[in-house]
Amino acid sequence: MTTKAELYLLALSELENSTGDIISTAIVTYDGLIMASTRSDTMHRETFAAYGAAAFKRAGETMEELTGENIDALIYESENHIVVTVRAGQHAILIVLTGKNVQMGLVLINARNTARKIKEI
Repeated sequence: MTTKAELYLLALSELENSTGDIISTAIVTYDGLIMASTRSDTMHRETFAAYGAAAFKRAGETMEELTGENIDALIYESENHIVVTVRAGQHAILIVLTGKNVQMGLVLINARNTARKIKEI
């Protein structure tokens, strides 16, 4: 029988294979604890998860204050990278780190589809 952890990793792998220029993906709790990640570098994985969750939480607080609604996705970018974070149910978020030259529409569609899969696991 397949475990939840294996299903999470399969979902992340499918996302990375369907979308070019993805550097790292993770499923994390709202507190930043790793549920699954495609990175093997433990320090980077934990930092990626913690900072990604913190940014999503802060953006969620801002959205709640301004509109009274929950945040569903957060996108932020630097000179060379883009981070896409998508709500994946009540207890998890999906964080995707990409290079700058990615097809953003494809990343968003595939990230949202992956988040739905994660929610159903």
